[in-house]
Amino acid sequence: MNFLINAAKVIFLLGFLVFIHEGGHFLAARLFKVKVEEFSIGFGHKIFSKKGKETLYSIGCIPFGGYVKMTGETERSEEDGAFNKAKLWHRIGIVSAGAIVNILFAIIVYFILSVCSGYNISTTVSEILPEARENVSQIEVGDKILKINDTKIRIKTDIAKALKNSNGEELTVLVERNNENIELKVKPIKYEQGAYILGIQVALIEAGIGEKIYYAFWETADFLGSIGESLKLLFTGNVSIEQMTGPIGISEIVVKTNGMYNFIYLLCLISLSLGVTNLLPIPALDGGRIVLLIIEGIRGKALKEEIELGIQSAGFLLLILFSIYISYKDILRIAI
Repeated sequence: MNFLINAAKVIFLLGFLVFIHEGGHFLAARLFKVKVEEFSIGFGHKIFSKKGKETLYSIGCIPFGGYVKMTGETERSEEDGAFNKAKLWHRIGIVSAGAIVNILFAIIVYFILSVCSGYNISTTVSEILPEARENVSQIEVGDKILKINDTKIRIKTDIAKALKNSNGEELTVLVERNNENIELKVKPIKYEQGAYILGIQVALIEAGIGEKIYYAFWETADFLGSIGESLKLLFTGNVSIEQMTGPIGISEIVVKTNGMYNFIYLLCLISLSLGVTNLLPIPALDGGRIVLLIIEGIRGKALKEEIELGIQSAGFLLLILFSIYISYKDILRIAI
């Protein structure tokens, strides 16, 4: 029974994210009157298919992907409604729509989750840890932290960011106490793995919907920023390929989720990652196709069909090989 439940969780999460991604491409194509020949969720043998007025809707047995096949997309066509005959900005809109839907879904659902979860954490001090009382003796329970050095503090994670590069040096902490702003000098304490902390606990908010929306807004902004930070680390070489996770690794993480909150949070995280990754200017990804369309706009004409197909095919091959390598690493890690 556990196996069936876990399998259902993985299939639903991956299938749903593929559905909204490909659904974005599909709806944009319909909006710009481009003919869609097939809308498929999954690859491989079709376990379901139904022919609509002009589109074949199908579900493949392998849920790790999907596609929207448009007339004139891979091989140029002179038919009415062909992708290659659509206006340039229409084509860019169609190609980018899948990633945009993934990103918007993640933002909206994460924001709602933050508002409704009841786990919004304030920046008001609720407790001083015993080992930190000497270091932070000036801070009192009930103080609301407003700023650390030049970093404005809106949510709990802002505190961690401000302390990240402190190197244990004395900090200037601005707090609100009894409706008065007070500037304090505080020395952080060293914690696990060389990290520095203030040695305080902050309270869950107990407020109305307005304050919940405020915290949810900044938590969502922090959620978006975390993806940007991950990409920065990847492109600066601070994250190795060994640390990356593919569909098998993601499936393992999904299986380990407990409760609806964690499952929806993971759904948002993967949707945002999928959307942002697809916009990277890499051949075979949506971002790579957008680059080719921009080049077409600059040149005033499309690249030769064989050149464009060659670029896309090479990118797709590299992407498949990379996915196989990541999946192999996931299997070894899980097996160990």
